[in-house]
Amino acid sequence: MCGIFGIAKQKLDEIEKKYLINDINVYVESNQQRGSDTYGLSFKLKNEITTYKTNEKPSLAIKRKSYREYFQNKILSDLDKKILMIGQTRLVTNGSKFSYSNNQPLETKNIVGIHNGIFTNLEVEKNYKTKNYESYDVKSDSLAFFENISNLYENKNFVLEVFNYLKNVIGNYSIAFFSRNENKIFLSSNCGSLYYYKDEDIFTFASEKNFVKKFLLESKLCKFKKIKDFEIKKCINEMVVFDLDENQLKKINLEKDYVDLGLSFKKNQDFLFTNNSQYQKKKLNNLKKCSNCILPETYPFIRFNEKGICNYCENYEKQKFFGEDSLFKYLEKFRSKDNSADCLVGLSGGRDSTYGLHLLKTKYKMNPIAYTFDWGLTTDISRINAAKVCGKLGVEHIIRSADIEKKRNFVRKNLFSWLNRPHLGMLPIIQAGDKGFYDYGRKLSKELNLKLVVHCTGYQLEQREFFLGFAGISQKLKNNQRMYSYNLFNKFKMLYWYSLQFFLNPKYINSALIDNFNGFLASFIRKDDFLHLYNYESWNEKEMTKTLNDEYNWTDDISYGKNQWRMGDGQTAFNNFVYYSLAGFSEYDNFRSNQIREGLISREEAVELCKEDNKIKYDTLKNFSEVIGFNLDNVLSKINCLDKIY
Repeated sequence: MCGIFGIAKQKLDEIEKKYLINDINVYVESNQQRGSDTYGLSFKLKNEITTYKTNEKPSLAIKRKSYREYFQNKILSDLDKKILMIGQTRLVTNGSKFSYSNNQPLETKNIVGIHNGIFTNLEVEKNYKTKNYESYDVKSDSLAFFENISNLYENKNFVLEVFNYLKNVIGNYSIAFFSRNENKIFLSSNCGSLYYYKDEDIFTFASEKNFVKKFLLESKLCKFKKIKDFEIKKCINEMVVFDLDENQLKKINLEKDYVDLGLSFKKNQDFLFTNNSQYQKKKLNNLKKCSNCILPETYPFIRFNEKGICNYCENYEKQKFFGEDSLFKYLEKFRSKDNSADCLVGLSGGRDSTYGLHLLKTKYKMNPIAYTFDWGLTTDISRINAAKVCGKLGVEHIIRSADIEKKRNFVRKNLFSWLNRPHLGMLPIIQAGDKGFYDYGRKLSKELNLKLVVHCTGYQLEQREFFLGFAGISQKLKNNQRMYSYNLFNKFKMLYWYSLQFFLNPKYINSALIDNFNGFLASFIRKDDFLHLYNYESWNEKEMTKTLNDEYNWTDDISYGKNQWRMGDGQTAFNNFVYYSLAGFSEYDNFRSNQIREGLISREEAVELCKEDNKIKYDTLKNFSEVIGFNLDNVLSKINCLDKIY
């Protein structure tokens, strides 16, 4: 999540020049909420482009004497009556903030641009691939994008070319850029996290509506002190072009004549089967499956009765909900009387947690503080969704970040350690680092003196016995039990089994070892003393989706397709690719089977849904590989050559 903003104005008087730096700082202070790691801005002056970047926190940078001197000596001295500038406050998610090339605005041969979001398919856009991209020392999807746009500038119909290029972009983006040779600003967003205002005197934009409104009310550049909300426009699925010289604004609708090209990866599901493809495909399709749910014969500890019904269905107990009344009664012990914060809510930015936050605030009248643990794989889409919900609900959102570079290095070490001796029981070690989410909740509750910590996962629907099943552990958790509730015998059995794997594969003994052990402690040993919302509230997928879309303009991760469960990071997509390719099922088969048992969907619906669910999410996998730092095609090819258990 980054903040982007900009200003264009035809005529500046001397008073406006005097207060210009203070006016820009209004935007800096607002946008810092979206990114506080670095700050940068670019001006189009009479004779040149000047860019200022710092790897300091924006609110600190703007107080520096050097910043004011730069502004006075470099900007104001060369600034004529016109002003055209763009800026960004950055949240570092990929690429060190200490590298100048990683921070924005980004200058290319023909344009200067800023970006918030993630592009997932630039590496396969052969028509627009920059020749220089691979030579850069940084991995920047933003840099690749603006290089591609810059290359298009040589074309006669630049606007049309950009328009066509944007239609082919896969990912989530809000962008702004201007050309070196023209006084024009270009805006576009496919997620709506970009707002602009235009009147006869000024054009301005920012990542959030309230930021624009605050600027208009406080800036000396504006001639009024009142503004109506509807006058601030949202830029979504369109390209906005503002011509400063003509003081004119044009809009191009990107949805008009839009053709969905689908995922950039054009291979079909045969990609899973590199060795004797047809034979393997036939075996997968002929797997015996439960006649009630859709779990196959490769599922750990599965058995079928004479009717073809598996033991998981036979022994299943529908989730027992404590009910809304019980939750109201329980929450009353914590609910504040003076509108001060009264609970802490874990917020991943995914569907379940954001809907849970919505319920706590609107239905149960709590005053929560949301917290997010960014362990290096949090996506821009989840940040955007979290920002939408927290912003509308007026909920404070605390983001605590791990040492992201170190965490990503741990994931990479765990991945290649696993590839050295692949075993499905050890696959969850790749995501061991995210378990700090629970520990941060415990820590924050003490810091903030909030005795109630709430988590909002789908719970019983998300029980995945096969994770430990592949490790030889068989125990069905009872209603409303979590991983902490595994009996002592099985906990010792887990510890022994995992220790044995480390002995058999010494590559696991690396710098990630302590982090992995802490993940085990957080999941199975430390007491689970949180309130789990969906032990009280029934999990209703349709109601959840409708509310998020209607109330908060929810942003789907298009690379995940129709099913947004488990969206958010490529690691999940990677693990499911491995499970499906080697065992013939994934988390989705498990999830849909639980939905069948709860009576939420039919078996026929589950079969059709899993056909879509289990498709290769190549764009998500590609992004995961680039973030972590490995060659995706090489790793997937190695996995495809492993022995299947079907």
